Amino acid sequence: MSNTKETMFIAKPKKLKRGWLIAMLFAAWVVLAKIFQGQATLVLAVPEDTGVTTWAGNVAASIRANRSDGASFKYFFNPIREFIDGFVTGIREIIAIPAGDSSIPLLGWLGVIAVIGFVVYAVSHLRMAIAAVILVFACGALGLWTDSMDTLAMTLAAVIMSLLIGIPVGIWAGLSDRALKAVTPILDLAQILPTLVYLAPLALFFLIGPASATIATMVYSIPIAVRLTAFGIRGVPVSPVEAGTSMGTTKIQLLRKIQLPMSSRTIILGINQTVMAALSFVVIAALIGAPGLGKPVIDALIIRDVGGGFVAGIAVVLIAIMLDRSTSAAISIDESFVPAPASARRRRKLGLVSAGVATIICIVLSRQLAWAAYFPEQVDISKPVSNVTESSIFWITENFEFLTTGLAKAVTVGILNPLEGVLSNSPWFLTVAMISLLSLILGGLRSAFITLTLLLAIVASGLWFDTMVTFTQTIVATILTMLIGVVVGVWIGRSTRAERALRPILDAGQTLPAFVYLIPMLGFFGPSRFTGIATGIVYSIPIVVKIVGQGIREVPTNMIEAAISTGSTKWQLITKVQLPAAKKSLLLATNQGLIFVLAVVVIGGLVGAGGLGYLVIVGGSKPELQGKGLIAGFSILLLGLMIDRIAQYTVARNSAPKH
Repeated sequence: MSNTKETMFIAKPKKLKRGWLIAMLFAAWVVLAKIFQGQATLVLAVPEDTGVTTWAGNVAASIRANRSDGASFKYFFNPIREFIDGFVTGIREIIAIPAGDSSIPLLGWLGVIAVIGFVVYAVSHLRMAIAAVILVFACGALGLWTDSMDTLAMTLAAVIMSLLIGIPVGIWAGLSDRALKAVTPILDLAQILPTLVYLAPLALFFLIGPASATIATMVYSIPIAVRLTAFGIRGVPVSPVEAGTSMGTTKIQLLRKIQLPMSSRTIILGINQTVMAALSFVVIAALIGAPGLGKPVIDALIIRDVGGGFVAGIAVVLIAIMLDRSTSAAISIDESFVPAPASARRRRKLGLVSAGVATIICIVLSRQLAWAAYFPEQVDISKPVSNVTESSIFWITENFEFLTTGLAKAVTVGILNPLEGVLSNSPWFLTVAMISLLSLILGGLRSAFITLTLLLAIVASGLWFDTMVTFTQTIVATILTMLIGVVVGVWIGRSTRAERALRPILDAGQTLPAFVYLIPMLGFFGPSRFTGIATGIVYSIPIVVKIVGQGIREVPTNMIEAAISTGSTKWQLITKVQLPAAKKSLLLATNQGLIFVLAVVVIGGLVGAGGLGYLVIVGGSKPELQGKGLIAGFSILLLGLMIDRIAQYTVARNSAPKH
């Protein structure tokens, strides 16, 4: 007992010392930034280049010039592009674009809806099939049938190829420790990389269009399939595996008869998450020529057509809900190991046969009759929805100006501008030194070394100032995300009723692509830096709330009971017991919040956020700035790695046992 007290007595000064060190570091940083403000900031105008960006531009020009004659393109890149392009086009010709000499796809709208309803019914149940049909029909009613089908076709193509690669690699990683160690760094890197980073390099090698968009989507989706498949395989209880091995089963039989069936729920969950990741990226991949709903969303963001963008955003949401609920229903359909009664099985078979016959009839009608082939133009509610959206946003911004203009101004003037003055408007070497010292205090010597190396690489890239602009927005968005996320997370962690009420909202929030959030934020706050920040906050809050809530729920009951028995108030219980005990979850939530925020803040370049995201976007549209756009993407990667390493080392240092 005395040893425990002594350990506690020694640990407290360490925490106090670290807190004081951070406070003194910030104070010195602010003072020095004020003294040297505007000096050695490495500001670079958008049209200007550095040696590194010029080199990248020359490399890009050389790659473009060798697309026809270069051996790597002839025998590697071009064949891959042609194969994937043909595969995607084949799926699009089934449901979205005219097939061959025909004026309609292979399936007209009625046939598509019937097939979707049948497939969903076959893997789940009738209610979900009806819901899926209604959701897909609503996409057509919004006047976006062809765009919706293009998005669905692109998603299906990317998911099929992602699973063909991801599931076998996941099985391999699930069975082999060596394989898991080999793929883990790649999976971690794919999680850290903001989606915008993939686009320009892939478009450079595979051209703008469906092929490069599909490959980019696969890069984003495959790691999810690998992780969850490996997790499912490794989660199989040891006893059935040992029993199978003792009976002389081969490794293939063991996998096919025991490990795969017992991990099927996790693998289906992996398919669900792969589908949602693919849909999310397909919308963003419109920046490199992906057909579908991403194009009207981007067009609306560029011309600030909030109503039109909201209509396209609703269509994305409807497809997301349909895909998410359908695959989720497939997970829960076989939760019970008790066989269904014979009468229920007969009804199920009869239902499937009837649905199959009805589907065939609808397919035939969609090939023969114009009304079943072309979605009826008279069923179009896009204009009313657009008008109502515009009117609603105008009314809100006029009557709640203190919540829109006022909030944006308060955050911009009160937090963003002062922090940007410290990070980007002070000498680069001061900022490098201070961030490295902060990393040293938080994560230790290795963290500081990695941070210093990555920061110097950003300086060498020539895009230091733009990187610090993006970093500033990421920090501000993360601070606000954590303030909201911790409060709501503690609430749902302490209240089962609150958790049940908010769970559907949090699930929906994680389902929607980031682009969808940009549209209402643009309407409320206009094109500005705060719009990107607000979008990052809304996009990141669900994951932060879930992690914090889980951490609060996992606090040992005996700790809570002991605090209550000593007369602790509710506030003391939260601040003195639950939050300190959930420290690891809070640090993990901060890490994930930073990564999610960074991914969205860079997309905010479309709505006036500036920084690296804007350079990536403008580099993709102007060949003379392509080198700068490529280096901006590389700088985003370096920034993401730095943020992740600092957070990871901080978590590891605070989770280590104290002696």
